[in-house]
Amino acid sequence: MEAFLKVCGELRVASVVAVIAAIVFMVKILSVVRDYLHGKWEIEKQKKEKFNEVLEYVEKYPKWHQQSIEIRDNLAESIYLLSEEMKQMNNSMHELEKTSHEGLALTWRYRILRFNDEIKQGIRHTEEHFNQILEDITKYNRYCKEHPKFPNDKAVCAIENIRRVYQQCSEEGSFL
Repeated sequence: MEAFLKVCGELRVASVVAVIAAIVFMVKILSVVRDYLHGKWEIEKQKKEKFNEVLEYVEKYPKWHQQSIEIRDNLAESIYLLSEEMKQMNNSMHELEKTSHEGLALTWRYRILRFNDEIKQGIRHTEEHFNQILEDITKYNRYCKEHPKFPNDKAVCAIENIRRVYQQCSEEGSFL
């Protein structure tokens, strides 16, 4: 105890309080500095993680760019193929429409020729039937004008005869 009193004997309460206050102050300062450094370390850690993430994206960019080019090229090719198919479908529809209209023209011509044959055989017709066949003649003639390659000279005499007989029946009132 003597050794203790020799070393610490001259210490007074005020000195001890000052030393304790200094130690507490130093602990608080170290705590603040530790928290500050820890916060800086966390921020730097997050920055490094973001940087690594961005670096990863940069490394993947050429691959993604190539994929984008391939997708664009595939899409362009698909659009081109669809366009070609649509052209073919339009051509097919045009041919079908042409065939359909030609079929109608052939039907009108058949009905005109058949009607003329009936007139030649002495079969009488109503005015309504004549009006219907005259409408067929109008449509047939219009089609022939619009399609000069269609053979249209096959019903010329029949059409003239039907119109002549219609005129005659109108004048005489001799419809069925």
